[in-house]
Amino acid sequence: MPAYHQMGHDSKNLLDVPELIGYQGAILSPVNNTEQEIIDIVRSQNSRKNFEIIFDPQLYFPKSQHHILRSWSYFPSDVDTADYSSQQWWDNLCKSIAITASRIHPHTVCSPAIVPRNYGGDYYKSVIKINEMLSDCLGRYDIKVIQTLLISLHSLSEYQNVMSIASIITGASVRRIYLVFESDINPRHELSDPEELKGAMLLINTLVANGIEILVGYCSSDLVLWKHAGATSIASGKYFNLRRFTPSRWDEAEEGGGGQQAYWLEESLLTFLRTSDITRIDRLGLISDSSKKNPFSEPILECLRTGEAWLRISWRYYLWWFLNVEERLSQNQSDSFSLLQQADRNWMIVDERRVYMEERRNNGSWIRQWLRAISEFNEPW
Repeated sequence: MPAYHQMGHDSKNLLDVPELIGYQGAILSPVNNTEQEIIDIVRSQNSRKNFEIIFDPQLYFPKSQHHILRSWSYFPSDVDTADYSSQQWWDNLCKSIAITASRIHPHTVCSPAIVPRNYGGDYYKSVIKINEMLSDCLGRYDIKVIQTLLISLHSLSEYQNVMSIASIITGASVRRIYLVFESDINPRHELSDPEELKGAMLLINTLVANGIEILVGYCSSDLVLWKHAGATSIASGKYFNLRRFTPSRWDEAEEGGGGQQAYWLEESLLTFLRTSDITRIDRLGLISDSSKKNPFSEPILECLRTGEAWLRISWRYYLWWFLNVEERLSQNQSDSFSLLQQADRNWMIVDERRVYMEERRNNGSWIRQWLRAISEFNEPW
């Protein structure tokens, strides 16, 4: 049950960091790299045993100005006027993606999926058909396909919707899914609607129970929910704005990750801490054993002592934590509910001691909603 590195801008150098060698694979993005750069990445990783390279065509918002993406040969020239309901249009696109993939030669390609105006049964049936088209096109190149399943979190707040989607997917021949949850929540804020979250967990749990492997993309600390529901694997990237699939993220400048700040993911609170917050939490004795064991924690603390910038180290710190907690959850060395219960108790200490984080929204309010979602997702609705 591995973790995958979701590649963002200028992420290639992180693939070979010794402390991060445990990642099972990488999801490559044409939004951030040219075709030749992607080819170079694939070649550089070919010697790694059991390391899966996944290529995501990234056509979710095709009319947006994704500068590098539009330079790729498979990108449709008629994207602004195309009839997305046309099977012929999708067939031509899949053929173009297959030709591109034959040059890149990743192990796996995500089936293309566009964010629809309305999510419904016809949409999910259409993405299954597109997956079949791409599978037919890639069969001759010995490249696998993973079904992209893009779902609005809002639509999962109703039990019947969850079961309807699950019925469509399990009725097809799909055996592996790249699951992407769309939300209108700002990328830097935590998901907190318990009805939507327990619906997402129920969907994952139902699909896995039917023999379908689930790779959840664009994760962050919310991986504790998806792993508890039974997700086979999860993916995240160095930029924290990659931890949410939301239209606003696609409006941000890609270079530099949309204006990044350095953050420390503190497991004891399951939250991201700014520079001054680390000192506050340390004074409370709430720095977790996981943080202390993180090989990048001491370099960060040294930067805090000297006043040096630690953004680049924070990426490594976060990716190590993501990999480590996934391993512990998969091997039953930790469990999601206990992590959340402990975080809930620690936030009470923060409140009682009247400690206020640098960012107003960083108050742990989502923790109890996550606990509720975990408690209720497989109970009668």
